[in-house]
Amino acid sequence: MAGPSAPATMDQLSHDLRARSDGAQRTRGYGSYQRSGGGVSRVTLALGCLTVALAAQAQAQTQPLQQQTVQLSALGGWGFGGSVRDVALDQERSFKAAPVLGGALDVKVAPGWNAELLYSRQETKLAGGLSPSVDVTIERYLLGIQEEKGDERVRWFGTVLLGGTRFVPRRDAFDPEARLTGGLGLGLKAFLTKNVGLRFEARGFYTRVKNEGGTLCANGTCLFAFTGSGVWQGDVGGGVVLAF
Repeated sequence: MAGPSAPATMDQLSHDLRARSDGAQRTRGYGSYQRSGGGVSRVTLALGCLTVALAAQAQAQTQPLQQQTVQLSALGGWGFGGSVRDVALDQERSFKAAPVLGGALDVKVAPGWNAELLYSRQETKLAGGLSPSVDVTIERYLLGIQEEKGDERVRWFGTVLLGGTRFVPRRDAFDPEARLTGGLGLGLKAFLTKNVGLRFEARGFYTRVKNEGGTLCANGTCLFAFTGSGVWQGDVGGGVVLAF
């Protein structure tokens, strides 16, 4: 009785081992599927978050800038550039670099656009050559259009200006000279609060003059003459902005 039952037991053990091996393979395959499915889920979630973020950014960029109606700026900086020719000595004299003070009034005319009124004043000297320096005040009265790009806190801006420049000698005997001037300004406005901010800007000016036209004249006699067709000048600086 013992002899015939032994082979049946060995066959049963072999069958059980094969069944367990097949079960383990199916379990590993299911685990791999789960891990693969989890990876796909994470990738899908990341792509969804990226899509939402890009859509929000695009929507923010398409919304018009909500800038204030009126901006009033007190400005200061450093002005430089420009030269004339000394008539008597036939030497070039340059305007010395000096501080510039002024202000700007910006009025909103459309979303992202302002009309600007700019005034600046620089007390400088005509120096160089053998003769003594001459004190001169340079005043600018300019009107322009300004575009702002950014958000309510930080805005880049560019301004195109047109108006006049006055060269005023600080001597009673000499007459001031007014000349047509165009300008371009580029800068940044950073608002600390809704109504108070800082303004940083660089400006360039081209003053139209007549070749050999005189300046600092008295009774028809001029001490200096412009050379070329225009005078290039510029300034860099900043100030405080009050917005309403």
